[in-house]
Amino acid sequence: MNVKKVKRLKVRPQNEVIAKAYKKKQNMKIELNKKWLPVVYIAMLVICIYLNITNDNIDIASVIVNVAMFIIVGAIFIYAYKRMGRIDKMGDDFHVAISYIKQDYARRKCLLWDDYKTDNRYGIFNESHLRNTYIDYVEEMNRLEKEAPNNYRCDIDDFINYQLIDDCVEKGRLNLIPSAMTGLGILGTFIGLSFGLQAFNTGSAEEIANSIGPLMDGIKVAFHTSIYGMIFSLTFNLIFKTVTEKAYHKLDEFIAEFKRYVCPDAHYDNESVELEYQRKQIEAIENSQKAIEDTLVPYLKSLCELQQEQNELLKNKAK
Repeated sequence: MNVKKVKRLKVRPQNEVIAKAYKKKQNMKIELNKKWLPVVYIAMLVICIYLNITNDNIDIASVIVNVAMFIIVGAIFIYAYKRMGRIDKMGDDFHVAISYIKQDYARRKCLLWDDYKTDNRYGIFNESHLRNTYIDYVEEMNRLEKEAPNNYRCDIDDFINYQLIDDCVEKGRLNLIPSAMTGLGILGTFIGLSFGLQAFNTGSAEEIANSIGPLMDGIKVAFHTSIYGMIFSLTFNLIFKTVTEKAYHKLDEFIAEFKRYVCPDAHYDNESVELEYQRKQIEAIENSQKAIEDTLVPYLKSLCELQQEQNELLKNKAK
């Protein structure tokens, strides 16, 4: 979704306070989130360094393969970490917005749309994509109310929905990361095997014995890179799915509370508008029928009376 670059109002101060308090509370919980990515990465890096320094003969080729793999994985994880940070910001904003809605409803005891369609409520969201999209929704609602006050309306989830989150964090690209991790592991496997087989000599018994060491080093690189790739793939996939589903759940809560306390579901309003329109059509038809009856019935009666008089005149003349 293309977000319009418009100068926005500052966020209300209490929004920042609530958001920071919520983040602090969430950080105290032990749960899967984006912060586990660097933890897993560092743990695997430590294991890789330990396996290489405890080896009797440090193979330069295996070191190069491991370093290249961890550099590539580190760059991918940094990219993913920033994108998942956007998901966390959206989830925090949904939580804060829900708290605002409940507080305002507890104070007003009525639907809040008249307040939430004004500029001073744009600050319920900190994240730029959410705030700009919410403003787009408000502008569209105000346009519909102005141009057709008794016509159809739009829903908040027509604007703020799963697709907005997916587009904001570039979910399509993030979905490719688990496969990329697995692919790197497989690539490292073939590279390690190729290094080991290249150094293997099938000449004399002595040459074969001397080639076993490099072959085993290549096999170690192959197995190690495969393990790293699978662990990175499984870990990232689990963390990303958990973070995304958590944001979706918070979005569903926000949509439910918004429709409950701010602006009801337009689907039901649109059905009411349609039923009201049908009712008015039926009334118009009935009024037309009544008007026709009121006009034609006296006329038909007069025609019948006139016809009877003519018949009597004709009978009298015939006598």
